[in-house]
Amino acid sequence: MKKLKMEINKKNNGITLIALVITIIVLLILAGVSIATLTEDNGILTRVKEAREKTKQANVEEQVELAIQASIGANGKINMEELNKNLSYIDKLTYKGNPISSTNKIESLAVEVVVDGCNVVLGRNIKSITQDGVPIPKGFYYVGGTKEEGVIISDNKNDENKGISHEVITQLQGNQFVWIPVDNINDFQRFNGYTNGNLQVLPEPTSEPYENGYINEEEEYNKMYESVKENRGFYIGRYEASKGENELPESKASADAWNFLDWGKSMQELGTEGVVYKAKSMYNIDSITSTLVYGVQWDAIMNFIDSNYKDGLCSESSYVVDSINKGNYSGNIMQTASNENYAVKNIYDLAGNVMEWTMETYVVWGKVLRGGGYSSTDGYARPMSYRGTTSYDNLQANFGFRVALYINI
Repeated sequence: MKKLKMEINKKNNGITLIALVITIIVLLILAGVSIATLTEDNGILTRVKEAREKTKQANVEEQVELAIQASIGANGKINMEELNKNLSYIDKLTYKGNPISSTNKIESLAVEVVVDGCNVVLGRNIKSITQDGVPIPKGFYYVGGTKEEGVIISDNKNDENKGISHEVITQLQGNQFVWIPVDNINDFQRFNGYTNGNLQVLPEPTSEPYENGYINEEEEYNKMYESVKENRGFYIGRYEASKGENELPESKASADAWNFLDWGKSMQELGTEGVVYKAKSMYNIDSITSTLVYGVQWDAIMNFIDSNYKDGLCSESSYVVDSINKGNYSGNIMQTASNENYAVKNIYDLAGNVMEWTMETYVVWGKVLRGGGYSSTDGYARPMSYRGTTSYDNLQANFGFRVALYINI
């Protein structure tokens, strides 16, 4: 009997020990789950911290927005002197790491301000600024690239941070544009292009805006110019324009270039069929304005590709002088971005495929096209800086266009 009792006690002790071990293991698991729930990337503590930071950021953005609104004058424009004064009341205000003072003021709305550790972009139409100073307009998303190699944006969030390689362009869903820096507004003018390896003298007389053009032409040009001056650059279509839904232009890879379009109904009337009207109708949003590329913008692209362009000192091997390996001169039109070798600064087909209408005017009946076309017999004779002239109503398979964007101010 005594022996049986001892065996029963042993069994009970064994069961108790196992239960204790299991309980400890369960507690450890629960503790681990609890800690993870609190501390992991999506944990409670992390989410609380993120919510606190977002609230702080929103409060700072509201402070800055109120300062901006209080600085708008009767003419609807922001008075920079008032803005600096209003922002000076905000605690710990710095611009690019330096405190705002009477001798160190904000000179532009396209800048990033740090307030109490929070970044705020001054400029109601600018969403963010890249590390090297390129403004991303509201409604667009950074795809990839640097200021030096060409920053790419898209109007589709699914393209965000997808990168710049040729392999990913067919995966991108939105219209894409590339930033053209204009750090010195004095360089924002038209320059002589090249043909057959030699400087091509600017055709005379030339005009941009055309003095006898349509009613809003000068006003539109001046707005574009002021935006480029304010923001130190503009965006150009990464691709030649193609036809999208509702006959609106698109800037996408692997598409048919939109050709057989004239410049406009006349030099004084755009109508609804020509490239100027189509380019202007691409976007109807507050942050940006879309236009047909101006001649001065085309030359800014050439300066971006080769800084010697503005001085007429490009070497014979420069892409703006000899584009034979940078454009389609095959005699047959190709889809946009068909060849990765035809990209310079992340912009495709500047040299060949279709010649591109611009806003530049030549004499009273003609408009300027830039770059070469697929039917050009010699790529050396038709580089990306080349100017051609034709009547405003000329419809050709070899003529297309490209859309430019500027940030509204």
